[in-house]
Amino acid sequence: MPSAGRQTGYDTQMERSGRLRAFELTLVIASGVGNVVFEDLLHAKTAFVIAAAAVWLAYVLWRRRVDRAVLHTWGLRRDNLAAAGKAAVAVAAPLAVCAVAYGFAAAHFPPPRGFWLILLLYPAWGIAQQFLLNAMLARNLSAVLPGWAAVLASAVLFAASHAPDLPVVALTVPAGALWVLMYRRWPNLWALGIAHGILGTLVFYGVLGRDPLALLLGTIPG
Repeated sequence: MPSAGRQTGYDTQMERSGRLRAFELTLVIASGVGNVVFEDLLHAKTAFVIAAAAVWLAYVLWRRRVDRAVLHTWGLRRDNLAAAGKAAVAVAAPLAVCAVAYGFAAAHFPPPRGFWLILLLYPAWGIAQQFLLNAMLARNLSAVLPGWAAVLASAVLFAASHAPDLPVVALTVPAGALWVLMYRRWPNLWALGIAHGILGTLVFYGVLGRDPLALLLGTIPG
């Protein structure tokens, strides 16, 4: 047995894992706080998004360099894509139908032409959000909290990153919990991200009656 005061290789590995977990949690929570601060207080969200994307890209590339299996571990993988895709369709399709039906009932549909561009682009943002929510937040919280608590905490923190937009916060609490539960069963960020992007587009245009493209271009207040 190792003598007292000496660390085994297992202990060292656990300590490294703990430090890495703490770093990832700190980074993802800081990103959520930064999103709120730079969007609503400093009104410099574009600059923040660019800076945050650069930091996260550098981190992903570094992790990939030291651990070639990490992308697979996070859920950027193909081996379970078919199963994850079927599950995503089964869950997202009824919600999409409801969003479209509500959109027509509320006279938010037919959508403007920019809808199709957002529908094309939003899945990439959905994959990025699923990476932060599931690979960085939920996976790390699951290592230190009971399963139900990790799901709830992840959903609440995910929703809080959209504050103070109360309608979006209210929608993202159940959505976040649903995404985390699906990820726990089918850990595939491609399938979840694409479903997230499609649903997000339909909710913004159909349910909330907002045009994200117009907001991005600064053609309407917001």
